[in-house]
Amino acid sequence: MMPKIPVFMIVVLISAAAVVAQQPAPAQPPPAYDTAGSMAYDISRIAQSVQAMTKTLKDFVDKFAKVEGLTLSEKQQRLVMGMELLIRAEQRMATLQKFQIELVEKDGELRSRLAQVENDLIPQSLDRSIAFEGSTQTPEIKENRRRALTAERSNLISVLQQLRAQLQTVGTDVREAQQLVERLRRTFLPQVERELGEQ
Repeated sequence: MMPKIPVFMIVVLISAAAVVAQQPAPAQPPPAYDTAGSMAYDISRIAQSVQAMTKTLKDFVDKFAKVEGLTLSEKQQRLVMGMELLIRAEQRMATLQKFQIELVEKDGELRSRLAQVENDLIPQSLDRSIAFEGSTQTPEIKENRRRALTAERSNLISVLQQLRAQLQTVGTDVREAQQLVERLRRTFLPQVERELGEQ
């Protein structure tokens, strides 16, 4: 016969995890937030949820480990493993979203620098940049500056192309991670509710 203590402990674990995973999303950030700010807000919310689920699972396992001779049923072991898998999936999703934010920010910085270089390459800007050189070799200085800016522009364009390709890959990874989290929630949370209903 199944001992009452482990069932009670799993009920506590499952209840806490279900509450954390199903709590309504907080109000959306104000519309003034940019995409990166909104993503950072979402990651912060996910991180709090993951921390709460991780702590609940750890507390359960720690308490259970202190009680010798008691074992979880196969179904309960699957639920515990499923909740741990959900926690790991949420952590992976948060990590990918954080990386995506960093790439978006880097993309913005590079595009801003590219716009500045494009502006500096305009003939009037080149003339202004060497106006105070006070040299008799003005045409050579101007040509050297133009070459340096052209090389920088080429490098920036190349890096931007690579970064945008990486952003697409990470975007796909984030979507897949979100789908996995949703599948795990749909799979394990109904089982959690059934387990609670049987007690």
